[in-house]
Parts: sequence; C-alpha cells; structure tokens
Amino acid sequence: MKTRPVSILSTVVFAVSFASGVQSISEEIETIQPEPCTVRAWVRAEDLSPDHISRGELRIKVPRAECANQIASVALRLQLDEFGEFKYLKRGAVVPEVQLSNQSAPLGYADWMGGDGVYDYQAHDDGLSDPELWTVKAEERRAWTTEVILLENNPDLSQPIVAAFTVAVPRVNYPPVAEKYHYLEGGPVSQHSSSDLGYRYFAVVTFTDGHTQDVAAGYTAFIPSSSQMNVPAPFTWSSTFEDSECRDNGSPAWNKRAEDLEKCLPEADRSSFAAEITLEEGNVLQRGRLLKGRVTVHSTKNGSTTMSDITLNIMTLSRDHWAQAQAAAGGDVEFYNATSWPCNPSYGRRELYAESENYAYLFYENDEEWMVRNGRFSSTENKPISPANPYYDFEIEVPPETPVDFTSYYTTGESFLQFGLTVLYSIDVAKCMQPNRFKSNVPGDEEMTTDEAAGTEEGLWDMYTRVGKPAISNSRWYRSMTLQAMVPVTVVGNAMIQHPVPHYLMSGAAAPVLRSGLQLEMPASFPLAQPVFTVEGVANTSARLMQSGTTDPYKQHQQFMIMTRLRRDYPDPTRNYQKGDYAGVLWKKKVVAEERGILPLRTEGLNGGESQRPFHVTP
Repeated sequence: MKTRPVSILSTVVFAVSFASGVQSISEEIETIQPEPCTVRAWVRAEDLSPDHISRGELRIKVPRAECANQIASVALRLQLDEFGEFKYLKRGAVVPEVQLSNQSAPLGYADWMGGDGVYDYQAHDDGLSDPELWTVKAEERRAWTTEVILLENNPDLSQPIVAAFTVAVPRVNYPPVAEKYHYLEGGPVSQHSSSDLGYRYFAVVTFTDGHTQDVAAGYTAFIPSSSQMNVPAPFTWSSTFEDSECRDNGSPAWNKRAEDLEKCLPEADRSSFAAEITLEEGNVLQRGRLLKGRVTVHSTKNGSTTMSDITLNIMTLSRDHWAQAQAAAGGDVEFYNATSWPCNPSYGRRELYAESENYAYLFYENDEEWMVRNGRFSSTENKPISPANPYYDFEIEVPPETPVDFTSYYTTGESFLQFGLTVLYSIDVAKCMQPNRFKSNVPGDEEMTTDEAAGTEEGLWDMYTRVGKPAISNSRWYRSMTLQAMVPVTVVGNAMIQHPVPHYLMSGAAAPVLRSGLQLEMPASFPLAQPVFTVEGVANTSARLMQSGTTDPYKQHQQFMIMTRLRRDYPDPTRNYQKGDYAGVLWKKKVVAEERGILPLRTEGLNGGESQRPFHVTP
C-alpha cells in the first residue's frame, strides 16, 4: 500500500516529463526550420533621356546555396513615383502664441538663448498638434510602370546571373531627380510642404512554391532635353541687398535677436546697398559651361555699416506649387511665405547625375588626381569688396549636377544667382548685442578695420595675413550680418536640341518601355502613361506631421538625440525612393572598367550608330 502512491507519482512525473520533452522537441524543430529563400538584386544602367534607348543589366544572386533552384522566374520593373504632402492651418484657425513665463532660467539658459527671459511654449506646441486647427494630406502619384521577364524556366542561381535589358524612352521630357535630404523639424511641425520623386527598379522574383517577392534593385535618373538657346547676349539686373534671415516663425529667440539688433543698431542707422549685375552671355546657364559676369555694389544710403566681402552661389529652389494651391484654397493665407525660401530650410537640391563631382572619387586613379579635381565646381570664395573696389568679376563653371528648371506634378524648380554681401558693424554695437562675448577689449580691432588701406597696413604686421591683403579682425565674425541679392536665371542641360520636347504632364504623353536583351531599335509605338494616385492614410500622415513635442530651442538642444531617433521612426513613403545603388554610377563604373581594360570592351552599336559613349573622368 505504501508503494502505490510512489508508483502513481512516478507515472505522473514520467507523463509530465514526456509531454515536456515532446514540447521542447517540437519547439526545437520549429527553431531549426529553414529560413525562407531571399534574393539580392542590382541594376546598372544608363540614365534615361528623351527619344533614347538606355542599356542596362540586372544582376541576381541568392545568399544561400540551397536556394539556387528555388526561383521560377525573375522580371524587372521600372516605375516613376512622385510624392507630395502638406500641413496647413484651417480657415480662421489661430495657434496660441508663445508666452513669457515667470519661471527662473535654468543654469546655462542665458548663454544658449541669449537672454534670461524664460518662455512658456506649451500652449503653442499643443496648438501645432491639434487636429482641430490643421489639415494634413499626403499622396503618391505613380506616373507609369513598365515590366519585362528577364529570367524564366527555373534558372540555376548557383552562381550570380546577369541579364541584359534596354529601356526605350519616348520623345517626352520627364522630371529630373533632385537629391533630397529628408528633413522634419525637431519638434512639432508648423506650416509645411514637401515633395519628392524617384525612378525605381525592382526585381520581381517568383519562387517555385508560387509566392512572389519585390526586391529593390536600385534607382536611376532622367536627363531632360533643353531647347536650343538664342544667340547669347549680355543680361543686366538690378537688385537690393536684403536681410537673409527668416523672421516669420514667431520664435522668441528670433524676435529677441531682431529686437536687440534694432535696439543696438537701428535700421535707420544702417547703410543700404544695391547690386548691378551683368552676365556676359545672358541669364540662361548651361551646365558644365563657364558663367562670366560682374557685380558692382554701391551704397544707396550711408550709415554705420560697411561692406566687407561678397560671395556667389547658384541656387535651385523648390516650390511645392501643388501644396501651396491646396493651402490657398483652404484659407491659409500665410502658407506660401511660410513654406517658401528662406523660411523653408529644405530648399537646396542637387540633381542626381552620374557625372556629378559627388561620385568623382570613385574614378580617381591616383591621389594627385584628387588634388587637381577637388573643389573644381565649388562656389566662389569670399571676395573682398569695398567702396574703393566695389566690383567683383566672376568666372565659375556651372556644376554639371545643377538641376535644370522643371515643373513636375508637385514641384517647380526655380534657379537663382545668390549674391551674399557681408556687412560689418562696430564693436560697440557687437558689445551691445552680445555682451558676454566681449567681456574684455581686443586691442587694435577698431583701428585694424577702419578702412581697407589701414587693414592692409595691419596685415603687413601680422604673420598670418597674405601680402597685400587686409588683416581680419578677431571680432569680425561677431559683428557681421549677411545680406542677399537674387538674380533669376534659367538652367538648361548639356545637350541642346532644336525642337522642343513635349512635357510629360501634357495630355496623351507616352511612357517608357522595358525590353529584355539588347533591343536597340525604337519600338513602333509606346503606351500612354496612365497615372495612378494613392492617398496616404491619415493616421500615417498625422504621425509624421502632427507629432507632439516642443519648439522650445533650449529643450530641443537638450533632446536633440532623442528627437533624431524618433524622426527615423516616422512613416515616410519617400524613404525608399533612393533605396539601393544608383544605377547610373554602376553603369559608369562598368564603362570605365572596359575603357581601362579591366573588363572586355563591348562594341555593340546603338541603332547601327556609334558604340557606347565614353565617360570623361580626367580633369
């Protein structure tokens, strides 16, 4: 009788152990199940352009050997996606202003903010994320898509396979790709617009079990054709230099700077300057060619500020006309100014272009070449300017990646020459505005910069100043302001054609066609582009544009890393517009490798004409 409970207990223990063992074995079997097969894909291809056949190659590889025979077929897809978004104030909506607080300033606050006044941002920040005040929307426009099967009948992928293809492009100008740096403010977003576009290649992989997988294979660019220019003639333009700071964001920090500037240097006491600009060959700039001209600066009102130096930049500004029209119709009268340059910080863009200096280092054959090419297309350096020498003769090369002027569905690209004039005010004004920076006098500063002759004399007694150049005041950077003058210009491409090419937004525009192999003749006809619009879910758009947070610069400074990490997690439909490698650069690497004998040279011609065009990679 005493052994019976033991027997029962043993049975129970065995049963539990057996069940546990079965469960653990089952779990182990689940953990050792093979991972699903994946594929990697690359495309190298010529950039797209109107009335042209671009050649390319798709490379397919499986990371694991056991997946080599699990692929049924591979197609290649190319698509043009465009994106636009906005956030505007509803008609009659008002965001609460930032209020002065009675709280004491934390340690270091005055040094960061430039004053002891502490402000309460809470009501203002809550208003920026209040859905009752704002309208948000984001949508994507797929302009066209084209697809072709490149590999079929269960290809053996025990080794990577490279398949050739061509893209036949109709005589239509599609948009260039402007490389964009994705930007969202560190705190709640105020009035906002943004746009982007991308030409994307996908390998569409069909597995033997029937499921498919879209694998991003890279992105490409489009080079629109420009119409033949008229005979170049001199172009003149007059402009007034104005303060380049954006004053319309209502930030107490900006307001305080404006108040301090007005208190210490009243606008009535400042000099006013104007520019007379002459461009030798007109205001149509061709990429890769020299821009020559002269800017003459003269004072229109004498005051206490003096001109110091001048710079020149070629700027391409993006204006989101779709968003601005939507906001105007919705009653936000300030939207245009709030989302245009200079208040919009994401204004400057460069065109995606294989010949860009951004990629030149990939083709250097030696270090000396880097020394020659470095800075070849950089903007001009600061040029000293004074009443005695009030002009600047410039000669710069228009960078090949300068975006051409182009209107896409969401964005208009507009080009300008920006002249930046640095003007100096006295040390007394600087001390008034920034007393903490001038706790002790800097001997000789006043005399050093009284005029150019005196500054040049001082330079002879300074071991760091070039002979014949004026010495630079130690306090110069703390007592200067930058004014700007803008000249509208038109940027055109490298190749010029006689007859205009139809724009892709015109009714009945055709779309490109992908074809397998090396089909180098133009197709008899092209399909019509049939754009498809997809509106992003409001939840995702709101997560990106209506997030909570703070616009307090002091708190943003403290929370910078946190906000940077959070921004990476926001939904962003354009995040993958340039996923993978740029196909144009990979194609250029192939061509250069053939020219240098690293790869065998292919000599197939295009439409019976010349073979592939060589890239110019030497300075």
